[in-house]
Amino acid sequence: MSGESRTGGFTSGGAGRAQTPIDFAVGASVFLLTLGFVIAFVPTVFDPFAGAETASPVVSDRVAAGIAGDLLAASPAEPAVLSPACTAAFFDGDEGNATLADAADCPAGLTNDTAAEFGLDDDVLVVVHAMGEADPVGNASTVTVDTRYGTHTVDMRRSTRDPVRVDRGGVSVSQRLVSIEGTQYRLTVWVW
Repeated sequence: MSGESRTGGFTSGGAGRAQTPIDFAVGASVFLLTLGFVIAFVPTVFDPFAGAETASPVVSDRVAAGIAGDLLAASPAEPAVLSPACTAAFFDGDEGNATLADAADCPAGLTNDTAAEFGLDDDVLVVVHAMGEADPVGNASTVTVDTRYGTHTVDMRRSTRDPVRVDRGGVSVSQRLVSIEGTQYRLTVWVW
């Protein structure tokens, strides 16, 4: 016992190497894969803090909710059911129809500039269109609504500026499902 080696049977020769080429290859592969993932995903960690060139989705969502739930809603209990008279007054030209809005007792600010009404410096385009419409900017619905103030045929599109800019970058879009006289439509708001 006293003459035995305490090294556990390993000798100092080449046959007892601790690292083999396969061990090195596995270790190097794991290191390179980890490094690749770090390089690929670290830049996305800082994306929420980068300044975006688009309008905030929160802004377009606030405008869509305000129009469908407050300005054009028939009652606060049914925010997606639009008042025919207020809807006609809102979409009657780019400035709205103040006479109809007053006669129908619509909310204040219905005929104001949409961007100014929501406190925005941006441009706003509001379109009500058919549910499956592929190009809502160019294909707004035209609706004839009967109100106690007369029959109004309105093109359901209102913009603060030229809507051609919607096709360019920097646009935030929000949508709401709405109903006008029992027919379902989609209200889409672009802010840029």
